[in-house]
Amino acid sequence: MKKILLTTSALTLLAGAAAADATVSGYARIGISNSGSATTNYLRNRLTFTGSATTDGGLTLSTWQRFRTSAAASKFSGSQGFSAPNLSISNGSMTLTAGNATGAVGVTAGIWGCGAVMWGCDDVVGAGVWDWASANSVGAGPNVVRLDMALGGASVSLSGGNGNDTEAAISMPIGAGSIGVGYDAGSATAAVVAADAIAAAAGSTSGAGTAAVYVAGNDYTAAVASAAASAAKATIVINYSGTMAGMGVGVKMSQSNSKTGYIASVSSPVAAGNIYIFAGKNLLQKNVYGMRYNQSLGGGASMQAGATSNDGTTTVGAGIAFGF
Repeated sequence: MKKILLTTSALTLLAGAAAADATVSGYARIGISNSGSATTNYLRNRLTFTGSATTDGGLTLSTWQRFRTSAAASKFSGSQGFSAPNLSISNGSMTLTAGNATGAVGVTAGIWGCGAVMWGCDDVVGAGVWDWASANSVGAGPNVVRLDMALGGASVSLSGGNGNDTEAAISMPIGAGSIGVGYDAGSATAAVVAADAIAAAAGSTSGAGTAAVYVAGNDYTAAVASAAASAAKATIVINYSGTMAGMGVGVKMSQSNSKTGYIASVSSPVAAGNIYIFAGKNLLQKNVYGMRYNQSLGGGASMQAGATSNDGTTTVGAGIAFGF
């Protein structure tokens, strides 16, 4: 990915900074997908702004912010705009980050990993289940505080604060790969309960479907209570990725509220590209599987085609992405 470097000598006057710079990088993708009877074109454009300064004492101060626009069919998303920023300070072996940032589980445990369509994600946890901190590309995101440390060959992260779940994660090399382990203590904060209430309303079966009827329904009340109780449960995630016989292999597992999710994946060079296959069951106890083919087009561009199945719903898509 190429970056536009804007060296700002004026910033070197701040706080005894010895050097300062800013970069703008970008990513765009366009494609088409079909799920059931609906066929939709897709477009996303993303610009990421970063800046840093290094003090005479060796501390690096950094900032990050993003602007993103997405479109589906003929309409641009109403959520386009700038994200909230995050800021960090590092001495090389320890980094403290605060603001719109991802928590320890997402950063260090390596649990993230999308399915077979570039704009659809079907992974071991399942949409709407996890509630650990995750940076937002177009909104305020979480105001999380995260500490990252290097301990020998391992990376350790701790995060929480400001209503976010307390999280801990570690990643270390093992054999021909690496393993990541994460722990989310769980919570039922006001923000979590509000999000779960919306999800519970959508899944409630009382009345005709209006918000007023749903709120009055006993099944809605029970669903909110159940969702809040689930959010308060701890979640453990384990991720292994490595190589075997020239192929990439991965295993992801997650356990929460007496439920276990697991997904295995394999990737291998095919022709001029690479094929990726995954299958398993997420924490929602839904069967998920899919296949994707990627091929570099050179110049930072690549094409992708694939299909994903989530609980019987199949999505097929293809598109082109490029970074700049």
